[in-house]
Amino acid sequence: MELHRTTTFVQQKCSKTQVLIKRDKLKKLPLFVRPVVANGKMVGLTDVDEPKAYIVSDSAPNTPPGLCLYVGTKRKTFYLQVRVGGKVTKVALGDYPRLNVNTDDPLTDVRQIAGDVRFSMKRGEDIQELRAEERGIVATTLGHVMANYLEQYKKGKDPRPNSVKAIEAAIRRLKPWLGKSLRTIGVKSVQEIWERIAKEQGHRTAAEQTLMWCRAAFNVHIEDQQANRNRASFDGELLVNPFNIARRHMRTRAELEAEYEDRKVRNPLENTPEKLGTWLDALWAKRQRNRDAVDYMLLTLLLGARKSETAKLVWRDQLLAEGLDETEFSVLSLPEGAECGQVTLRGTKSGTTHSVPLGRFATWLMRLRQQEQPNQLYVFPSSSKNPKTESAYYNSPREFVASLRSTLEKKSLQLAWGEYVASRDPEIAASVEAQEEFERRYRPQWVFTMHDLRRTFCTVAVNIEGMPYAVVQQLMNHGQMGNVTARYGKPSQDTLRRYMQKLEDEILRHATVLPRLDGEAVSEH
Repeated sequence: MELHRTTTFVQQKCSKTQVLIKRDKLKKLPLFVRPVVANGKMVGLTDVDEPKAYIVSDSAPNTPPGLCLYVGTKRKTFYLQVRVGGKVTKVALGDYPRLNVNTDDPLTDVRQIAGDVRFSMKRGEDIQELRAEERGIVATTLGHVMANYLEQYKKGKDPRPNSVKAIEAAIRRLKPWLGKSLRTIGVKSVQEIWERIAKEQGHRTAAEQTLMWCRAAFNVHIEDQQANRNRASFDGELLVNPFNIARRHMRTRAELEAEYEDRKVRNPLENTPEKLGTWLDALWAKRQRNRDAVDYMLLTLLLGARKSETAKLVWRDQLLAEGLDETEFSVLSLPEGAECGQVTLRGTKSGTTHSVPLGRFATWLMRLRQQEQPNQLYVFPSSSKNPKTESAYYNSPREFVASLRSTLEKKSLQLAWGEYVASRDPEIAASVEAQEEFERRYRPQWVFTMHDLRRTFCTVAVNIEGMPYAVVQQLMNHGQMGNVTARYGKPSQDTLRRYMQKLEDEILRHATVLPRLDGEAVSEH
């Protein structure tokens, strides 16, 4: 639909009626009927012998003078008739029902548009310029908005690879709607997007994330639109973000937590011999075969870091030796002597530079690792042979995590089966059929992910008696928005180091096969 085109329909011999146009009456105005008017209101319809185009003039209160609806053979078109400098100019505003900006209500939209157009024309703005501008507006699609947002995000201050992937995934899900003009996106469109994506993906999360990125993209579009104009868009094109209604579909924090609990999505390891102790022993047993993965997972756990933060660490000594800029990397420092190490993370999720001390075991492990792989820049260099996935640092723990889960699951199944047999007649219970049926009914006990290591760190921390909340918050590098006290009073590095050691000791407390340091158990019992 082209807006503000020069029209010819008003030159035809059409009957014209002054009537209060109502929303529910618009659909009831075809060529073969005429409105019946009483006191300026349409009270009914009457049939006509010969279908003929006609014009209805809107007389609703506060409606801009000159707003009309042309009912023709192929379409219904809103237009505005304005007298400027003794000359009457007729401007098409858009076809019904596709005129849909913010409210999903063509009548409300067109009255707003007509008012803005009339104001612009009365103050002498070039109608041809306005027409050209609006043709550009109509040509702007959802795809344009999303692509522009992605491009701006990539060029932003701190673009995150995971966020880039999430935006790209949202754009792929939006493929059926990418060609839609901004004028056609309203409540119904947003609802359709939500319902279809949620149905296709089988859950709400993808739909929620897609609408969230749409909302962010449209906010940027509106900001750009207003920044490029000295006035608001006269047609009200995006004065209101149509994706703001997405908030009604979003789950509350309580609903999310309940769902996570029900689906077992978040699974921090319980600080017990059976869980965290068994996990640590099984992990360490694999170090001889996969040193990189074991050290990577252990350090991630003992730092409470995100997996990407651990993966990107570089040795500070090697970095300086190569003459690289320290401020461009996340670094791991190992001082001489018995002093424990330090990690400085840059480009974190919170947008801050985060320094956190290492405990004794983590420091020992990293010294051992440095000796085993001298002259490496990255603490966890890439071992990938695939050029498509290769990066400078280790970034593929998925297969190892799956292998570790499998190892732990086999042990749990064997233990559960042994207990089952012991509780029943061994001859009956130990049959092949009974064992197969037991294995079918067995539910996995080890469903952790890499991010569950960070959750484990936090869970252990908050359950240590006397551990200040401010220390936990600082070690986790959680944002402090709205927490004035936390922003003013931050724990010192000495305080963090003391509590980090307590935390490390507690995490390792139930492990039985970890090495000992200086003849003493790494963990304090």
